[in-house]
Amino acid sequence: MSYSIQSDDHDMTHALRRIARDRLARAIRACDADAPADRMIAVHDIRKRLKEMRGLMRLVGPDFKGYKQVDRRLRDIGRHLSELRDIKVRCDTLTHLSDYVSPTEDHLRPYLDHLAQTRDAAYDNAGDLLSNVAQHLAELRKSSADWQLRHKGRKAIFPGLSATYATARDTMERARETRAPEDFHDWRKHVKYHFYHARLLTPIWPDAMAAQVKAAESLGELLGKHHDLVVLGDEARSAGLNETAVKALDTGLKSQIATFETQAFLDGARLLADTPEALTHRWSIWYRLWRHAK
Repeated sequence: MSYSIQSDDHDMTHALRRIARDRLARAIRACDADAPADRMIAVHDIRKRLKEMRGLMRLVGPDFKGYKQVDRRLRDIGRHLSELRDIKVRCDTLTHLSDYVSPTEDHLRPYLDHLAQTRDAAYDNAGDLLSNVAQHLAELRKSSADWQLRHKGRKAIFPGLSATYATARDTMERARETRAPEDFHDWRKHVKYHFYHARLLTPIWPDAMAAQVKAAESLGELLGKHHDLVVLGDEARSAGLNETAVKALDTGLKSQIATFETQAFLDGARLLADTPEALTHRWSIWYRLWRHAK
C-alpha cells in the first residue's frame, strides 16, 4: 500500500516525501514506452500518477507552503500530455456510437479512419515529448526530498481532507441545481480527490475505509460515464452525422444520462452524508487510535 500513510512514517512530512517519490518514480518509468500501443497505456498511467499526486497535494495543501507551486507543476506536466490523451479519447468515444445509432453514413468511416491515423501518428512521434515529461517528473521527484509540512501529525492532513470533502458536497449541490455538464465534471473531480484521500488514510481503519474507497471510486466512475456520454454527443456532431441520426442519438443519450444522474445523486447522498466537521472528527479519532496502537 505505497499510496497511503504507514505506521513507520515517523511524521507526515516523511509520508509525503515517500509517497511522492514512489508515485513520481512510477510515472517516470512509464515514459520509457516505445511502441505506440505501449505509449497509449503509458500516457494513461502517467496521468493516473499525476492525479494521485494532485490528490496528495490537496490533502496536505493547507499545511504545505509549496503546495501551489507543486500543484501547478503537476498540472503543467499533465498539459504536455493532453493532446495525446484527447485524440485517443475521441477515437475511443466514437467506438460507442453504435450503442445508440447505426452510423451507416459513407462519410463517417473516413472520419473515424482519419482520427485513428492521427492518433497513431501522434503516439508514434511522442518519444521526445515523453522524454521531456520524464525530465520534468525527475526534477520534481528530486525536489520532493526537501518538501516540509508545518505539522507532524493529523493537523498536517485533516484541514485538507475537510476542505476537499466540503467542496465535493458543494459541487454535488451545484450539479443538482444546474444539471450542467461542466458542473457534473467539476463534481467528479472532487469526488476523485476524496477517493484519493480515503486511499491515503486507509490504514487508520482498513475495514471501514475500504467501504469509503469503494463508494468514492464507484461514484467517480459513474460520473465519468456521464461525462463520456456528453462527449459522445459532441463528437458525433463533429463526425457529421445527419439530422435524423443526431436526433436518434440525442434520445438515447438523454435517457441514459438521466439514469446516470439519478444514480449519481443517490450514491453521492450516501457518500457525502456527513458534514465536513462530522467526517473529520470521526476520522481524526480513528487516526489517533491508529497512531496510539503502534
